[in-house]
Order: sequence, then structure tokens, then C-alpha cells
Amino acid sequence: METKQTVPILVISLAGEEERRKRVRKQIEALGLVFEFFPAVDGRKLNPMASPAYDSVRRRRAFGRDLTGGEIGCLLSHRAIYEKMVAEALDEVLVLEDDAILGPDFPSVLAALQRRPVPYDMIRFFGDPKIAQLPQRYLCPLVGDYRLSRLATTPGGAQAYLIRLQGAKKLLPFMQRNWLPVDILMGRSWEHGLQWFTVQPSPSDYDRTLESAIGNTRFDKSLALGGAERLIYPITRALHKMSEGIGKRSFYWSKWPADRRYSKTLRS
Repeated sequence: METKQTVPILVISLAGEEERRKRVRKQIEALGLVFEFFPAVDGRKLNPMASPAYDSVRRRRAFGRDLTGGEIGCLLSHRAIYEKMVAEALDEVLVLEDDAILGPDFPSVLAALQRRPVPYDMIRFFGDPKIAQLPQRYLCPLVGDYRLSRLATTPGGAQAYLIRLQGAKKLLPFMQRNWLPVDILMGRSWEHGLQWFTVQPSPSDYDRTLESAIGNTRFDKSLALGGAERLIYPITRALHKMSEGIGKRSFYWSKWPADRRYSKTLRS
């Protein structure tokens, strides 16, 4: 079924990454969608410790190591899109990173979301099939086998998502002094109140054959602490995990009555 695109698409991409741009351009245009590239912040040129956008103390207390320049660059790239939305009063944008892969059903899923009176700030598309096995609450069918759901947990991933202006406004105050990667920040609704849902199964994925522009040092689990920081880390880490666990569960269950009402309305 042919669908009409009603949402602008911005693809975050580093200047000079011609092969990645060629790949993503080919597959998006094959779906009949119109998009534009949005310049990414090159984290390889950033010194995290010198960045006014980085809160090193909070990061190290919670995780025992610093964010990488790539992670900060990624966050600043997404932040720049939200700032653009606010400055230009863009009601809604589909944000893609240049390793995103959109399946053949993506346009129809996107159109179905536009037809549904869903009170969302963001719709996140996760390519990992394991997401379907996570605890979640299904709200309604969309099109075909695709369903809208609210996850009980907060997986990472920011390769593809739909965001409304009110969602951008909720996130921006939490992106001025950063201690989390952007995809983890998105999930912390108990702090910023972002109403986000996902679609199962996912109509998109990401290209695992491409090298991450963020770099793989972010997966290093070794502590980069010394002295007093290393001594208090077990306590600050435990407090972070406890706070996060309470936040996830309390927000998820606090939305049960509203989700039930949405489900009844959307299924009628």
C-alpha cells in the first residue's frame, strides 16, 4: 500500500562518510522516502574532560569510567536536532543514524502511527530481536503484525526513532551537563517524563557490518578510578543501580491505568 510521507527525516552522519551516506541514501530512497543529512558532531575531535557539556564527576561515580569523545559527540548530534526542532517549531521528526536499516514495511508502520491518536513524545525502533522477549505492555495493533508497546526496561539504541516537539523540549534540559549516552538518557522517563513507546516487531534494524563511529572503547568495563574515587565507587554504583531500578519500575507501573485507557480507545 502506498503511503504519503508526512514527517521530515533527518539522518545524522559525519561529513566525509561517503560510503555510509551512499548506503543509507539508497535504501531510504528505495522506500520512496525523502530525507536530508544532518551534520554529526565528530567525537574524535573532542576532549571529554574539557567539554562544558560533560559531567565527569557524576559519570565516574555511577560507572567507574568516563564517557568517550564519541559518546559525547553522538549526544551532541542528537541534541542539535532537538535544538533545531525548537528553533524552527518542527512538530515531529524521524531521526536516523547513518547505520540504520529501514525494512520494507517501515513507511506503512510510520503512516499507521500518524493515524493513531497515541499520546507519545517518542517512538523508538529497536533492531535487536531480544527486545521482543523483554517485559512490556502491548497497547494496540498498528498494521499487519506490528504492535505498539511500552517496555518495562530501558534498552540502548538510538539508530531510529520518531520524536515530537514536546519530547525534544523535555529532553533538552537534561542534555546540558551530560553523564549518560543519549540512548540511555532517552529511557530515564522517571526523571524527564518522556512518554516513549516502541513497535514490535521492529520495522527497522542497524547495519552490524559497519564500524561504529562512536568507537568500541565504550564497552571497556575496567575501572578508571584511583584514590578516594575507587574506595567509594562500590557505594555510589550501588546507589545508582538502586535508584535506576526503582525509577524504571515506578514509572512503568504508574502508567498502567493510562495505558489501559489508551488501549481501550485505540482498539475501538
